[in-house]
Amino acid sequence: MLVLEGRAFHRGRIESVAVGIEGGRIARVAKAIEGDEREDYGERLILPGGVDLHVHLREPGATHKEDFASGTAGAAVGGVTTVLDMPNTSPPVATKKAYEEKLALVRGKANVDFGLYAGIRAAADVGVFAGLAPALKLYMAPTTGNLEVRDNAVLREIVHATAEARSFLSVHAEAPWRFGKEEGRTLPAHDHMRPPEAEESAIRFLADAAKECEQSPRVHLAHLTSSLGLAAVAGTGFTTEVTPHHLFLDETMTLDARGKVNPPLRTPADRQALWDALVGGGVDCVASDHAPHTRDEKDEPFEDAPSGVPGVETMLPLLLRAVKRGDLPLERFVQVAATRPSELLGLNGGTIEAGRLANLIVVDPRDVTVIRAKLLHGKCGWTPYEGMEGVFPQAVYVRGELAVSDRELVRERLGKPIPVPKPS
Repeated sequence: MLVLEGRAFHRGRIESVAVGIEGGRIARVAKAIEGDEREDYGERLILPGGVDLHVHLREPGATHKEDFASGTAGAAVGGVTTVLDMPNTSPPVATKKAYEEKLALVRGKANVDFGLYAGIRAAADVGVFAGLAPALKLYMAPTTGNLEVRDNAVLREIVHATAEARSFLSVHAEAPWRFGKEEGRTLPAHDHMRPPEAEESAIRFLADAAKECEQSPRVHLAHLTSSLGLAAVAGTGFTTEVTPHHLFLDETMTLDARGKVNPPLRTPADRQALWDALVGGGVDCVASDHAPHTRDEKDEPFEDAPSGVPGVETMLPLLLRAVKRGDLPLERFVQVAATRPSELLGLNGGTIEAGRLANLIVVDPRDVTVIRAKLLHGKCGWTPYEGMEGVFPQAVYVRGELAVSDRELVRERLGKPIPVPKPS
């Protein structure tokens, strides 16, 4: 048995304990445990590994920007031990054949546990992916890829079908009928072109569709961005995520096209509203929406540059720095980064308890470092958080195996596919 000693977040508080690990799972949590191998982390924190419900690892079709190995290396170094990869690749993962081919392609490359979303373009697709994919994705607005569904009748049918199947449906919720007609050429103009009212309208549309269902659908709102969106989701029963770029960046910053994302960066007031919701329990998860593009691609004129920013490796370090500053309670960090996303997908992780997967990170809150792109592990070569401070894990365990030490991989390809729920 491997025994980790330190100050673990256990039963809602920090306790000086030993965590015994066998067969990739936590076997015991106690004051003292006998073991064959022991790591004493002293005053450092032992926390559950992060679960990121929203990444774009660009494989297949755009591996010059990222691939499964590089993207999951960055995830591991940043303390994320499970990722869910989006379907808007090339080809898109919108058929059973495409899903099976992508799974075969990336299996064995992952440095952390992973799942693959299936793209949903019609109600019939829900049945196709039942028992095959752990999560489904619906795009209500154009973004990278070609998976947008604009027909309102089809959108309603998809919501009804997922309610019947009890499937987890992540939705890119922007209403194109509320978009402006001209492409913006600055961050504020991009915000104006795809305004918060589009987010609000999409959520209200989904809520109306959900009311028509006999049982509530498991609708999850990806990358919530605004105070209007927060107000619209209240009372719907939908679950929500916010991204680090909408928490730490806004349209006033001098990022130019490197800050271009969909949905857009918003005003400082919207950013503050997201922080208030995060700290106060008004959102379920933080997810990176890691969407890398190369420096050359992002340095194109604003209207031509692709949307998306990298973020999986820096998400937890940025949040841990907020914990260190006192801006985010540690218990909320654990909840939004690990426990709640695990619950949403029925994963056997996200908390330090006997029987759970031993996906763990070790953190010294005093070890504050400056984020530099040259030290990150993704392929794109830049970060919108250059110069900001973060607290990176000093050790990361994937299923009880030491994967990362001092911000470098020490073992590769430890990740496995997450379980897929049985069809309803």
